[in-house]
Amino acid sequence: MKYEMAAELLLGLFANGIRFYAVKRFMDFFVSRDKCQWKYEWSLYILGCVGTYAVSLIFLSPGWKLIANILALLLLTVPYQVKLSKKLLMALSIYAVSALTDILVVQLLTGYESGKMVGGVYNLIVSLAFLLISAFLKRAGDYERDTPLPSYNMVVLGMIPLISVISIYLIDLLTDHSRLPVLAAAFGLIIINMLLFCLYQSLIKFYLAKINEKKLEQMTAMYAYQLEVVQESEEHIKELRHDMKHHILELSAMARQEEKGDMVQYLKQMEQFMLNPAEKVSTGNKEIDGVLNYMLRQADQQLNTVDLDIQIPKRMYSANFNICVILGNLLDNALREARGSQDKYLSVQMRTKSDVLLIFIENSYDGKIAMEEDTFKTTQKDKSLHGFGLESVKQIISACRGDMKIEYTENRFQVQVLLYLSNIL
Repeated sequence: MKYEMAAELLLGLFANGIRFYAVKRFMDFFVSRDKCQWKYEWSLYILGCVGTYAVSLIFLSPGWKLIANILALLLLTVPYQVKLSKKLLMALSIYAVSALTDILVVQLLTGYESGKMVGGVYNLIVSLAFLLISAFLKRAGDYERDTPLPSYNMVVLGMIPLISVISIYLIDLLTDHSRLPVLAAAFGLIIINMLLFCLYQSLIKFYLAKINEKKLEQMTAMYAYQLEVVQESEEHIKELRHDMKHHILELSAMARQEEKGDMVQYLKQMEQFMLNPAEKVSTGNKEIDGVLNYMLRQADQQLNTVDLDIQIPKRMYSANFNICVILGNLLDNALREARGSQDKYLSVQMRTKSDVLLIFIENSYDGKIAMEEDTFKTTQKDKSLHGFGLESVKQIISACRGDMKIEYTENRFQVQVLLYLSNIL
């Protein structure tokens, strides 16, 4: 008898272990592993597995089991660097699928009654069914999984598993544990909750497409403007080349007559003719020049003070895409905030030292900072298309093993970026 009880306990614990392994697979669907801050997050899964199993043995009340399981799932989300709304969605969705799978399998095999103990064999079958469901989830890409949805979308999605759990318990109570209604409801609700995962992934792809479309429009405008700048500069060069003979004759006549003042004035006029006022930056890196010229044109039109100090070598590296994304997002944010401030000030500095690229951007702002869980949030009204710039910058810097530092005072906001050029080739 003792051996049978020990075997039953071990079987139940093993079944719960399989269930928490399935939980880990569900977690990986929502969040990529590099978002986890803890090196030994597996210890939380062991704690959750043993803790929930102990509660199920000590307390027969379904209420205590429900609380223990939800708290365990919330505990598992703690190491992940995601919004609280996403953590709640993860915990509720996983619990809903787990609970509905439990009810569906047990109803099919035995017929379930609230407070009734279920054997270890049935727990094992339930856990295997839960693991099987997790295996059918289509893995999303890391970038897609880490794209944050607006909070109101997360709240709406989170209502689906919450209402499902409440509904199944109410149906079980109102039908007096009648097997057929509970079975039908559990089957229907588990399908609805599985569709939730598809809906979540579709929303991520939809918002990602909108963000990429916005970025593409901005990059197209930047390249178009840079092309105009280059064409204007070439026209100036052609005109100067055409008239070069006359300019040389004029300067020679001034030199013979020793009219140095007139020569200096004449050369200044030639210099002004050669300089294109639309070309604020000319480093030789066409992509970077395009982004800077496009953004600085807007800055000149909208701000009172624009300080510029760009000292980077020509053809710094072969691929400038990541630098353009960083500059475009940071300057877009800085320009928008400076435009809404009283000082209307912007400063941009870029320097290289050995293998290091330093970017320093400072702007005035209205003194209002929106933050959520140590993350800066957009103050724009349309949050579905804004607020992703700084996150994109962070992802690129992290991938390049660089560093970013953000500081701010009452009226100044500063962003410093350090990148190792050898890591972004």
